[in-house]
Amino acid sequence: MSENAVEKQQWGSAFGFIITSIGYAVGLGAIWKFPYMIGQNGGGIFLLICIIFAVIIAIPLCWAELTIGRYTQKSYITAMRELNGKNSPWVAAGWFGAATCTIMISYYITIVSDVMFYIFKFASGGLRGMSMDQVSAYYSGLQVNMGFKWISVLILYALTVGVILGGVQKGLERANKILIPALFIFLIVLAVRGLMLPGGIDGVIWMFTPDFSVIDSHVIMSALNQCFFLAGVGMASLVSFGSYLDREDSDIPFSGSVIILSNLVVAMLAGVAIFTALFSYNMDITSGSGLTFMTLPYVFNDMPGGAVWGTLFFILLFAAGWSSVLGLYEGSVSIVSEAVGWSRKKGTVIMTVILIILTAPTIYSTTIWADIKPLGMDLFTFMDFVAMLITLPVGAIITSVFVATKFWDRFMEHSQIGAKYFKVPSFLKPWYLAALPAVTALVVVVGIAGYF
Repeated sequence: MSENAVEKQQWGSAFGFIITSIGYAVGLGAIWKFPYMIGQNGGGIFLLICIIFAVIIAIPLCWAELTIGRYTQKSYITAMRELNGKNSPWVAAGWFGAATCTIMISYYITIVSDVMFYIFKFASGGLRGMSMDQVSAYYSGLQVNMGFKWISVLILYALTVGVILGGVQKGLERANKILIPALFIFLIVLAVRGLMLPGGIDGVIWMFTPDFSVIDSHVIMSALNQCFFLAGVGMASLVSFGSYLDREDSDIPFSGSVIILSNLVVAMLAGVAIFTALFSYNMDITSGSGLTFMTLPYVFNDMPGGAVWGTLFFILLFAAGWSSVLGLYEGSVSIVSEAVGWSRKKGTVIMTVILIILTAPTIYSTTIWADIKPLGMDLFTFMDFVAMLITLPVGAIITSVFVATKFWDRFMEHSQIGAKYFKVPSFLKPWYLAALPAVTALVVVVGIAGYF
């Protein structure tokens, strides 16, 4: 089958596109990673720097990726082939994007599957009465229970494949129209509940009060790295999402800005819900990645009605995580399928087999493959390292330079079509050409240095 023979998907509505894109961008980064990064990096100042980076980096990249997709009506690899020729080095941006989506799914889905299990565990009262040490030991035990890991991961793969095979309108849009409103509702309920806890307001004050004295290179670089993880840019899925847009009746500047800023709103609501509870119970706010699965379950256990609040929290965390998996999956399947001429069904099946194989190193990284340590890292960390510090930033750099050097006039013209509220500023060309690539490269250098 040729590239042109691959069936073309289309969004059912502007709302469906925005809500699905928000779901893709939000992910676990907003609710799982963002709060513990705030806790480890000085609170309000980290949040402020993330907001600044979202505006000056994530939003411009989002505009670029959506415009490339809408202009060509193709996913990233075939889009770059159409714009530059099949053998052009610019096509590498699409392959880096496909690699990022694929690698991220392979380890990201194992975290989301844990979240899925915790919904049922809380709802059934299975964690009731446990001390924090017992909760921590329980979670650690799950990570070495290979039967549990494989069953939960395969269930989530099956659910995801079912949605992706449904297509853009009947699959992605339909799922996200349920997941994302539920996420916002539950987040608001939990945030209000947190504000009602004794001392909860202290957590809000700490989270939104910048302490400029704690700014250092580590805080700045952590915020920049989190900006990429949080916003979903540089992964090429947004090019696919843009390719499903109507060329005349869609507003890229407004939609792109809403997608990124909505992600920040979700992250801040999650922070309010979490830090009000932590401050009320005098818990360690710097407990890192264990915050979600070890510290918070203990806090919910101790609350009146804790089983309900804990269940709600993990439902919204699952909504965020799974919606992101769906977006990454769509990017991976659409990019590769269009590039090699597969139908959507064939591409979904083949990519799922590849993804399951790639998930094995992550699952076994704590047990039988624990001694395999490329570059001194366990396999889970290594997969994250490759995606977040190699394939993602390289793809983002290529995209930014391409837009400024080869695509600028068409970018300026086409991004303005359908723009109802504001347009992409033409003075941003030097920003795309030099500043964005330089800042992204700095993330890579400092991030890699931090591993060694």
